[in-house]
Amino acid sequence: MAFENPMQPSMDEIRLLLIGPPKTGKSSIANILAGYNVFPVGSSSSVESATPTTQSRHFTNKKILVGKHLLVVDAPPLFILKDATSNEKDMRRLAKCAALISPGPHAIFLILSCDDAKNERFDMKQIVTTVFGAEALRQSIVVFSFIDRLEAKGISVHDWINKECKQQALLEACGHRYLVIDSSHNDQNKHIEFLNRSLTMLNELWKTEQIFKSKMFDDMEQEIQRQEKNRWDIFQNKYANNFHGSESALRILLREHMRDELEREPILAEADYLVVEKYLQPIVKSLLQEVERYLEEEIAST
Repeated sequence: MAFENPMQPSMDEIRLLLIGPPKTGKSSIANILAGYNVFPVGSSSSVESATPTTQSRHFTNKKILVGKHLLVVDAPPLFILKDATSNEKDMRRLAKCAALISPGPHAIFLILSCDDAKNERFDMKQIVTTVFGAEALRQSIVVFSFIDRLEAKGISVHDWINKECKQQALLEACGHRYLVIDSSHNDQNKHIEFLNRSLTMLNELWKTEQIFKSKMFDDMEQEIQRQEKNRWDIFQNKYANNFHGSESALRILLREHMRDELEREPILAEADYLVVEKYLQPIVKSLLQEVERYLEEEIAST
């Protein structure tokens, strides 16, 4: 999705993937980064989403960084895994998410509520390792939402993270990179500090010139590049005369158009899905096991 001038050139892009459990304010955080309310959230006045979408969504912010676009991809909450009967749907959601973030994310925001005991039972480190591999944690940033609820109890964020937070293994694996956000409102003007800290961390990760790579992402990217090659001549003839930028910038614009088309389609093209299906089967199986473990712990705690 892109509301800005489509002829605005860019030297490069930073690709950011947001993942996390339901009701952590993930989609509202995506809206803060996008600069627009383009990601659907619940009807609540806070940033907590009561009705999370089951589809991956994306938006390209072309104004927030100098010389770069920021691509924000909001994945479904833990991909909405429920039981074994949802395997194929979950694999297709994963495949669509991989296609939107292809050729791979520069950074991953792992969003957890600091005021929800349920989230403490999510083994986010294991989930990220299962889907992306352990190396992805080196490019991940933990985002703790709802710090306002801690402050209402007279608990400082620093004390909570160091003494009460159950995600120490995750923080260590992520190099102790974390952000916090007050989730009591949707006013973007009040999230300037969070936004500035986010952009600083994203730029630092981008400067390492590393993106997360895996065989699944490589194969998906090859298929997307094949489709781009088939469309390049027609796209170039349509836009080149009004485009004031390099060929590489025009190719980024083509990729944006393809992402927009992909998001509008309710079902991922079969050619795209078949490319990564073999990788997704063991991933979804492992994720289902993690969800079953979480549900067992939730029942035991009640």
